[in-house]
Amino acid sequence: MNEILNIQEAIAKLKMSIKEADSSFDNLMMYGDEWASPNWEIERCFFQLLAIAEAMGLMELHKMILLEYSAARDSNEKFLAASKTPDGEPYSLIISRIRQFLHAIQQFYPTKETATITKDVLQILRDIHYTITDKALFLRVPKDEKDVHVRIEGILKCVFPDLKHKPVLTKAIKNFEPDTGIPSIKTLIEYKFLSRVEDIPLIADQVLADTRGYVSKEWSRFIYLIYETNRFRSEKQWIQLMRQSEVPETTTIVVLSGEPSKRGNKKNTTRKKTVAGQE
Repeated sequence: MNEILNIQEAIAKLKMSIKEADSSFDNLMMYGDEWASPNWEIERCFFQLLAIAEAMGLMELHKMILLEYSAARDSNEKFLAASKTPDGEPYSLIISRIRQFLHAIQQFYPTKETATITKDVLQILRDIHYTITDKALFLRVPKDEKDVHVRIEGILKCVFPDLKHKPVLTKAIKNFEPDTGIPSIKTLIEYKFLSRVEDIPLIADQVLADTRGYVSKEWSRFIYLIYETNRFRSEKQWIQLMRQSEVPETTTIVVLSGEPSKRGNKKNTTRKKTVAGQE
């Protein structure tokens, strides 16, 4: 039974890693941000896939995954091979193959419901940017942390009716009060508003300090949502900070940028430079 639970947890973590790789790939395509290169995340996904296949005894599948990984690693494009959807948007061929392998594995060990829902809330938070900055709905873009908090909670409440505004985590000496709690998926969300590059160290210190206090048996997932008024740091850089600080993977960061997406010539130039031959 424990072995099954361990594999289910490994699959859930792999799905989160794929989501992070997707986000980095999209940032690279949209902004040409070299820091957003998904190579590291994609390679991590392959390692996770290989470990899961070996733990399950699926040695033929393990060989297929290893061959796919080796071919991508040794190619000229490395892990940046891309194609286009029918509407012209680029997508990662390598990440698509990783999803195919994951789908095959999931037929043996479907993930736990809570992990699937947690993945969904991450996707909701990443997509929510267009709603909370829509001037047809709001007179202006968010001007502070309270704006971000109130607007996102209003949307999440429709999906998670058990959502709690500023739930209290009682400790022996000091109580902690995260911004949002969703008991049904054991997830806490904390919002940060970043308007000046000079405030990056302060926000980093706040996030790392919070990770020490947000520990409770009632909550197993922790999400920090950073809203930037301009493009300051990529989501990958924030996640690297967390991992380098030995914060566990049950804690993650979502970055929303108030800066409009640069979907013009720069994006196309970046594609030609990084995925030559895929036009």
